[in-house]
Amino acid sequence: MISLQAFIDGEYVSHKQNKTIQVMNPATNEVIGVVPSLDKADVDHAVSSAVTAFSKWKKTPAIERAKLVKQLLRLMQDDSSLNAIGKMITLEMGKSYSSAKSEVFYAADLGEYQTEWARRIEGDVVESDNPNEKILSIREPLGAIGIIVPWNFPIYVLIRKMVPALIAGNTVVIKPSIKSPLSALELAKLIAETDIPKGVINIVTGEDNIVGEALTSSEKISMITFTGSTAVGKRIMEKCAQNMIKVSLELGGKAPAVVMEDADIDLAVQAIAGGRLANSGQVCNNTERLYVQKSIKEAFINRLVEEFSKTEFGDGLENPEIGMTCLVTPNDAKRVHDMVKEAVSEGAAVLCGGELIAEGSSFYPPTILDNCTQDMKIVREEIFGPVLPIVEFETLEEVIKYVNDSDYGLTSNVYSNNYRYIMELISNIECGEVYVNRQQGEAYQGYHSGWKKSGIGGDDGKHGFYEFTQVKTVYMKY
Repeated sequence: MISLQAFIDGEYVSHKQNKTIQVMNPATNEVIGVVPSLDKADVDHAVSSAVTAFSKWKKTPAIERAKLVKQLLRLMQDDSSLNAIGKMITLEMGKSYSSAKSEVFYAADLGEYQTEWARRIEGDVVESDNPNEKILSIREPLGAIGIIVPWNFPIYVLIRKMVPALIAGNTVVIKPSIKSPLSALELAKLIAETDIPKGVINIVTGEDNIVGEALTSSEKISMITFTGSTAVGKRIMEKCAQNMIKVSLELGGKAPAVVMEDADIDLAVQAIAGGRLANSGQVCNNTERLYVQKSIKEAFINRLVEEFSKTEFGDGLENPEIGMTCLVTPNDAKRVHDMVKEAVSEGAAVLCGGELIAEGSSFYPPTILDNCTQDMKIVREEIFGPVLPIVEFETLEEVIKYVNDSDYGLTSNVYSNNYRYIMELISNIECGEVYVNRQQGEAYQGYHSGWKKSGIGGDDGKHGFYEFTQVKTVYMKY
């Protein structure tokens, strides 16, 4: 049994009455560990520690902050750390061991990129209307920042948000998901080995309605950055509004993929299968709905079914290189299957998969649904599982209308070799990201942001870094 503690003000912390939360392995439905179930007082302690540490951390030169953060990133890329944290990820959320270790490695690699912003924090000098005066805009840190991390990429998203926050001069209080807290607390062991001052990084665990509530309601928090569902994002926004706390919300998606009649079918099949089945379909920018032009639909679907059907899935620890693993809980597998059944009742046809592996199991097979229509729930609502509904279209105008007929606007994919089709699509698609002739997967230097109900603000690149700053304007009379 794994037992880990929270990390506050440089110390390992448990609940005063030893209240804990059990962590399950979704592949086996076994309890694998316990973490502290903290209360509001513990969160307040973490926030106060971050606020106290901020007064000194913000005055530390950015390049010195970067050197301290790099100590942690280099520890993460040590083989023993990759193995230890990777194993925790696999145990707590079911990702294959190989993928889990890759997540840790690339999280650290992303962090290395983000530390380069230490010498790139820029303001402006603007001409004044008055004589003997300059107008200066200066970027400064915000303060203590709350980071709420999802379960599907428990280390990558943590680093993605934490490192730029720290480099900008902020301190952080991190709340991992109650489904996947072990990897974050394993990371805390590495943080303790660095020279990062106490209170700069704090990690709290506990129930969402207690720890999450305390963090988003705190008057001492300057910003909340969150990745997760749109429903939870709305609640966080409501809480933060009470104290006018800044929010950056990367929320749900319903990513469309458009396959035009001139597309490279082999390329599109490989990319769409990878883009739908990655992390068992549990990624906010996974392909969630597929639009195929009528003239090539039959040939395309035959190839796609073949690709889905040959995908092996199983326990990610027993088979570290397995192509697909399980969903995060048995309830999620049941939820996905209920959506499939509803779609079938409305006229969808199951081309592969579509059956629960077993009652109470977290595994669900790669599934393709044909004969879907735009008004079906499975086409309109986020599935977050390895199921792909297909909608047929005839004209470019028709598919643009279908793509934009959604509450979400995170990512999208276009497959075509006709530059006119491509330009029309990328010019008219209402999404924060468009991938052309490739599987989705954002670059460190890009900007990962959602439109519509897919979010406010974003991560990565220059724009993501500046989310963690605020601008002070100085009118300098001389």
